[in-house]
Amino acid sequence: MKRLSLFLIPSAIAIVLFAGISSFESVGNDSESQEKLILLDYDAYSEGINSVLFDADGSINYTLQAVSQVHFNDDRTELEEPYIRLFQQGAPRWNIMADSGRISAVSHESDTSSRIIELLGGVEVYSLDEYGNRTVLTTEFLSLDPLLETMETDQFVTLVTTNLQQTSIGMFANLNLNEVMFLRNIQGSYEKTTN
Repeated sequence: MKRLSLFLIPSAIAIVLFAGISSFESVGNDSESQEKLILLDYDAYSEGINSVLFDADGSINYTLQAVSQVHFNDDRTELEEPYIRLFQQGAPRWNIMADSGRISAVSHESDTSSRIIELLGGVEVYSLDEYGNRTVLTTEFLSLDPLLETMETDQFVTLVTTNLQQTSIGMFANLNLNEVMFLRNIQGSYEKTTN
């Protein structure tokens, strides 16, 4: 009886090990799962990017800097800590920062210039006018069309200038015309500065 149990225990262990190893090999050799592992949904990754984009006349339209960017196969791009400078008449006019951002895929292959940049988290838009007066706009989400120099949000937004503070839910701005339209729940205060 002792001899039989001494023979059965190692045999049982050997059978369990063989079955376990065989099941791992069949999972590992599945060619379909191997192909899924190889296919990536992105085709480019960059760190420390600094891009300059020009308009049709050859003037700088805007610059884009980011800590990193990932370009996906569907032609969209994710940005970490983007910083955008919009230029007007050859000079930087508006600066935009955010925690993250994404550049939309092109809807028409022939129109590569009409990309929308969506900025997320801690979005700050600021500018200095020719007299040194600062304008700061903050929100948590902003959609920017750098070609048309328009931006909009449906989120809470705050605009602060030297003597104006304005809040709203939702906003549309045309930076070429220096126009900002607040949409709803608008509140503000104005203080006249004294010289």
